[in-house]
Amino acid sequence: MEITEQVKTIKKNLKILSKLEKEFSVKPNNDNDDPLFYCGVAKSNIINELTPLVEEYFGTAYKPAGETAILKNFFDPFIKAIGGIHKNQTLFKKDIDKDVILYCAFWPWGSDPVRTSIRVGLICLSDDLKEAYTSQLKGYF
Repeated sequence: MEITEQVKTIKKNLKILSKLEKEFSVKPNNDNDDPLFYCGVAKSNIINELTPLVEEYFGTAYKPAGETAILKNFFDPFIKAIGGIHKNQTLFKKDIDKDVILYCAFWPWGSDPVRTSIRVGLICLSDDLKEAYTSQLKGYF
């Protein structure tokens, strides 16, 4: 698949962002400057309701909450690219191609258990790809 088709697929899946905000009152947390990353904050009690929506776009969880990820943290390039994952976190992924992965993660706050960060991002396993996608997707995250 060429980058133009991949960008169309990514944009189609990023429609989830407006649904998160409108249907589930996820509040954007604009403290990041990565053009290929969105972070929002939700009340933790809506995560079970939110999961079916995320599954529509990403499929079943790649790493569900409660499952350990020790080996994945060491050996999975995707998990390493997002900085690792803990047992209480949930991670969904959608392979765009072998070097480009769209993901969604639920990261409960240790300091405030009633809040969970909802992260949606694009991982490009090469810097050239990251530059290409950044130029095509700026403003979508």
